[in-house]
Order: sequence, then C-alpha cells, then structure tokens
Amino acid sequence: KWGDPEVKITPPEFGKGSDNTICGKKKFTFSQRFDVSGSDLTITTTISQGNNQVVKKAMHSNGQMQDMLKKLQEGMAFVTGYWTAPDMNWMDGDSCGSGTEHCSEQPAYISNWRITTNDGPAPSPSPSPSPNPSPGPSPSPGPMTCGWCDSGACNQCHEEPGWCSQSESNCQLCGDKSKWCPKSTVTAGKESWDKLEKTAAKAEEKEEDAEEGHSKGREADE
Repeated sequence: KWGDPEVKITPPEFGKGSDNTICGKKKFTFSQRFDVSGSDLTITTTISQGNNQVVKKAMHSNGQMQDMLKKLQEGMAFVTGYWTAPDMNWMDGDSCGSGTEHCSEQPAYISNWRITTNDGPAPSPSPSPSPNPSPGPSPSPGPMTCGWCDSGACNQCHEEPGWCSQSESNCQLCGDKSKWCPKSTVTAGKESWDKLEKTAAKAEEKEEDAEEGHSKGREADE
C-alpha cells in the first residue's frame, strides 16, 4: 500500500470513456516485464488496446525491489484477485476523486493468461498425452472346419470332412474329440482322414483275424 517505488496510470492515459488513450470499458491488454541485473530488479508495465499503448517503466531497483527479487527467486505462485472497497482513494484517487468509491459489482473477465521468458520464444505447453488408440477389430480366423483333435489343440487336429464340417453345431455332435477350428490350422482334410480310416480299417482287420484265429484254435481243440 505504501510501497516504494509507486507509479500510477491516470487519465487521459487510462480511464472510463473513449476520450482516454485506453478506455476501461473495452478490452485491453496488461503485461509486466521483469528484468534482473545482478541483484537489481526493474519492472516495466505495458497497457495496450488496439494501436494505442501506454508504457510505464515504473519500478527501478531499490531496497524494496531487491527484497522482492529474493522472494521471486525463491519461487512464488501467480495469483490474481478481484475485490472492491469504498476507501481505495490511496490507489486510484487521482482518477476517481477523493470521495467514497462505489462499485457496480458487475463481473470482470480476465483471459488469455501467459507467462513467458524475456527475449525468447514462449515456453511450449506440455504436450497432451496421446489417447490410447482404439483396438482394431480382431482379424477374422478365416474359413472354419471341424477337426478331430486327440490333444485338444487345433494344430493337432485332423479335419473331419462332410456333415461334421458344415457347421459348428454339427461339429459339436460329432464326438467328444471334435472341435470347431480355423481350417488353416488343422491337417488338410480328406486325404489325412482317408489315411486314418485305412489305418483304423487295417487295425480292425487284424483284430478280426486274431479273433478268427483264436476261434479256429478252439474248434481244433474240441
């Protein structure tokens, strides 16, 4: 309140109405630049509106400014406030007079905040995390068939040709070892199935021959 240095912007530089360089009834831009040289701090305030600009190179270094610089270098949070009081003449009496002040208490809009470095490009904002891509559709397994699977794995199956491979529901009725599998994973069908059938037929013939031999042996004994 009673700090030093103190600089104010007064009419006709800034005020309510178009007869001022900056009209407080319209949008304007306010900025401050902090320059440090050793332990000295200088603050330059700029207010602009369109092509009009008011610059106050207000606060040159002194003991209070040096103390403020130390606090700034320790780290501070940027905070702004919006408030009113009837006894603000110490701050804006040059513009508003010495009487009791009144406020319309209407909203004030502050936007487009930026904190940048001096004499350099503004720091880039942290990139937003990339959204995880939506999983694509699962690849189609392709044509399906019914396999006869001793081990339970499709790549160990032999294709069952005919009625069993016409649909999954048919396959489920073709035995406990029947499994609905991608056609590309099972051993190709009819040739392998024919071999299995021939092998089974030979085994059955051997079993029948053996039984017939035992039967003849019993007849001879009798």
